Amino acid sequence: MKSRVNRRWHALKTITWSFAAIAVAALLDSNTFFSSRVTGPLAQIEPAVTDFLVYKMHTPPPPSGNVVIAAVDDKSIALLGRFPWPRSIEARLVDALAAAHAKVIAFDMFFSERDPADVQSEQIAARLRAGGESAQRVAELIGPGGDETFARALRNSDAVFLGYSFNPHLSRVHPNLSAARPITAPPATRVVSFAPPPVAYNLVRTHPGAIPAPMAAYGSVAPIPILNRAARGAGYVDIDEDEEDGKARSYPAVVFFDGHYRVPLFLAATRAWLDNPPLSLDLGPGGVAAVAVGDREIPVDETGRMMIHYRGAAGTIPRYSIADIIEGKIPADALRGKIVLVGVTAHALGDRFVTPVGADYPGVELQATAADNVLKGDFVHHSIIERGEEKWLGWLLGVSVGVAAAFISASASLILLIVFAGGYVGYVMWRFDSSGALLGLVFPLTALGFSYLAAISYRYRVEGSEKRHLRSVFELYLHPEVLASVVNDPEGLKLGGQRRHLSVLFSDIVGFTERAERLEPEPLVAMLNTYMSVMTEAILRTGGVVDKLMGDGIMAFWGPPLKMENPARAAIDCALSMLDELKSLALHDERFSDVRIGIGIATGDAIVGNLGGERHFDYSAVGDTVNLASRLEGLTRQFKVDVIVNRATLEEAGAGYVTREIGLVRVKGREQLEPVVEIAGREGDGVDPAYYNRFAQALIEMENGASPEQELRELLAARPEDKVAAMCLERLQASDGAAAREFVFEFDTK
Repeated sequence: MKSRVNRRWHALKTITWSFAAIAVAALLDSNTFFSSRVTGPLAQIEPAVTDFLVYKMHTPPPPSGNVVIAAVDDKSIALLGRFPWPRSIEARLVDALAAAHAKVIAFDMFFSERDPADVQSEQIAARLRAGGESAQRVAELIGPGGDETFARALRNSDAVFLGYSFNPHLSRVHPNLSAARPITAPPATRVVSFAPPPVAYNLVRTHPGAIPAPMAAYGSVAPIPILNRAARGAGYVDIDEDEEDGKARSYPAVVFFDGHYRVPLFLAATRAWLDNPPLSLDLGPGGVAAVAVGDREIPVDETGRMMIHYRGAAGTIPRYSIADIIEGKIPADALRGKIVLVGVTAHALGDRFVTPVGADYPGVELQATAADNVLKGDFVHHSIIERGEEKWLGWLLGVSVGVAAAFISASASLILLIVFAGGYVGYVMWRFDSSGALLGLVFPLTALGFSYLAAISYRYRVEGSEKRHLRSVFELYLHPEVLASVVNDPEGLKLGGQRRHLSVLFSDIVGFTERAERLEPEPLVAMLNTYMSVMTEAILRTGGVVDKLMGDGIMAFWGPPLKMENPARAAIDCALSMLDELKSLALHDERFSDVRIGIGIATGDAIVGNLGGERHFDYSAVGDTVNLASRLEGLTRQFKVDVIVNRATLEEAGAGYVTREIGLVRVKGREQLEPVVEIAGREGDGVDPAYYNRFAQALIEMENGASPEQELRELLAARPEDKVAAMCLERLQASDGAAAREFVFEFDTK
């Protein structure tokens, strides 16, 4: 019976370790069900694994043939001149494409400034008019401007869309937020709107609790008015590169701008090619719920990003030199009825992106590929739904192999691990082949591996060694360095106790009993937990041992079991750190605004060891030094100071503190007088030592036989709240002028 219970107990522990290992994998992944951005170490490598799955383990689909590129390539620049060209060349291009019966033309280029040739022509015209030429004659000589010529071509075609960009770039907003974060741009560059406005979704459905703007922009770089009015419409060309590695894997399909949900250039062109069906957008509590062109639904994530399904390396989408198009050298069927994306492909002109299929990918081909995805309908998608599915599957696989490893042999569980891993990879490939859904591989396989390793490691680890026993005894209340010292040198700890030299600290919250009467138990416990967490961390940070937590009180000591060079100094430093931590708490948590603590420290010998019965014991310290530290903590209320130590503590700690000798104290339960000292702070930490030096001078006068009454009165006048000075003056007056060498205080309470 006992053996079966033990086996079940160890199986339960094995499963628990598996759960913990999966949780670690989830933490390393740090990609929750409700986050669209991934930042964890595992998530950092997920995109590269996904790229391998999509573009190495599968052959990319061919383009539809309905999208082509009119390229500003090296040949065009050589024949037509340095780029950017006069707008008359773009006008010739539009005329040539219209003559070739291209159905839609989209410029992945900016026309935000006037044609430089027009500016020069105006300067020449001004000089001619100044020379006496008539306006009609000047117009005949100069001819129509490039912008006007280009605008005329746009109007004649009525099939041209222009590109614009946001300035500054897109504002990424977490989908759980209710609105876009404001972004700041220099007023000189901010263009709020332009007329006619760019293409927007004309059917927006907002569901209850919907987020109004998953991605937003507050300024734009628009085409100049003469061209914007002549074009059929405008779409934005901003590309959202992944934060993980800077690759362009997706395109924002919707951006909130100027009061409307705007459309990217590729989608505006695609809609026109499809004969202008409605552009619909659904917004839900998680962000963008759906995007559609007519009855064609475009899978996007909750921020509205559409993943781009690349057709292959740069150059896969058919491209034709603009020079050849203008000269009529392109077969008519190559352009007839097509979407023609006009953009830069020459390397010297930039507009290149790093993508999963290459590091030198033209921006115009990225637009063309996105348009081709919509026309062909072969999307890749990885939204909140797929991320949730991969997380649940990862946990399911991990838990399954963990449970199996708890009951079957290591070799059998390894075979099961391989089967699970292979089955999941096969499922991921099937999902992608059947629907384009991308499930991550990294987290589920990592969770599976972590769970298996944790379970097997626990089952076969060696238990019961002396160091493991000592670690299990002390790991809950020792500083890591102290614990390492005990484990590495077990002789340093004698079971049953031994006499050791140490410094003991007691601390308590002043007036805690009254505070406990005012507060309900739940907030009181919450406050204590916060307080104890901060204070015990300060103790452990200085190498101390937290002996006991007694309500609002703390007992700690320095010295054993770690061999410490100066335990007294460590204890004083800890006390001052505790006061600093309390001030910090008061600044950030109003519950601690009126909290004061008293700290007493005593240094001397005590018995330290495992004290208690055979079946239960504590590592603790007992003896007169411990009792004295407790009494000194109580004296902080009598003297209304923060830290009191016995003189032996200060002598061992050394210099570097602002202190005040208080006198001789006889506390309850102790016959001999004990010299005690107030620790006001560290030297150079902002504590003014002048006041304490004057008090010390008063003590010197008394030791020399003089009466320091006048000096004490002056000190009290400077600090009326100084209870120590007041009590010393009271003792001096009570002596009726009798000679005294030190102030003596006796207390019959703790």
